[in-house]
Amino acid sequence: MQKKRIVREYLKGTDLTMIDSMIMMSVNQHPDCNQEEIGDITLFDGAIIARSLKKLELMDFVIRQVDPDNRRKKIVRITTTGTAFIKKLKVDFKDSNEEIYSNLTDEEKNQLEHILTKVYANIDGVKTLNK
Repeated sequence: MQKKRIVREYLKGTDLTMIDSMIMMSVNQHPDCNQEEIGDITLFDGAIIARSLKKLELMDFVIRQVDPDNRRKKIVRITTTGTAFIKKLKVDFKDSNEEIYSNLTDEEKNQLEHILTKVYANIDGVKTLNK
């Protein structure tokens, strides 16, 4: 939740949405992915991804090129402008994390990480209404 707040604050005054930033980060972490792979990573609808990529391309954050192995697909790559944006966002995350955890000892941070790891592992086992 904290990351979402930071991203929202960071995106104020830009034409970017939370979805745009998540797609850009996915493209940064998975170089040369295609739109279908972005959907698998983000779980966003194909139409949402296509609109976001079009906007990101117009803003020079990503480029799309035809996949030479499958001309119906497009490979998505982050640009230097997109990379600079993500680096700035990561610095802001780091700074906010340092502030958030500043009054915890190293032992308390380790305990928190251990507990949260267990909680996150249990999330996959939670039965939803559809199961």
